Amino acid sequence: MPAPQVAVVGMRALRRDINRLADDPRSELYAGIKAAGRAAAQPVAAATRARLPRGPRTSGRLQEDVRISATKTGATVRMGRATVPWAGWVEFGGGRPDGSARDYVPGGRYMFPAAQGLAGRSADEYSKALTAVFASAGVWTNTSSEGASIHD
Repeated sequence: MPAPQVAVVGMRALRRDINRLADDPRSELYAGIKAAGRAAAQPVAAATRARLPRGPRTSGRLQEDVRISATKTGATVRMGRATVPWAGWVEFGGGRPDGSARDYVPGGRYMFPAAQGLAGRSADEYSKALTAVFASAGVWTNTSSEGASIHD
């Protein structure tokens, strides 16, 4: 008895469209996947902002600096830059060049615990958003409305 064969209908079309994603940052597919990453990272950014210290000695600049960087392969939550150089010290502690110190916490205080606690929710958000993107007819080039075979 010969071995059964399995064929995936539309695989070439899927590959073609995904390759188009990698080549064209203006495509709807690229934008949709980037938006999915942003949606998945949003709860972590919000939780980080909420956990950061507030009070008379803080300017709020660190909360304002928490941001999401989204790409076609995912998203990251960031805080700190040249204008906010104390972000790492606030998150992890340790010594600073000015001599001030705070206990070093390798797992972080605000952003890293938020990310760990919300990892499952972020994964679910990403999955839902990607499912919506891939279910949208607007992102695909090989559809029956264009007269091309969807079975190539």
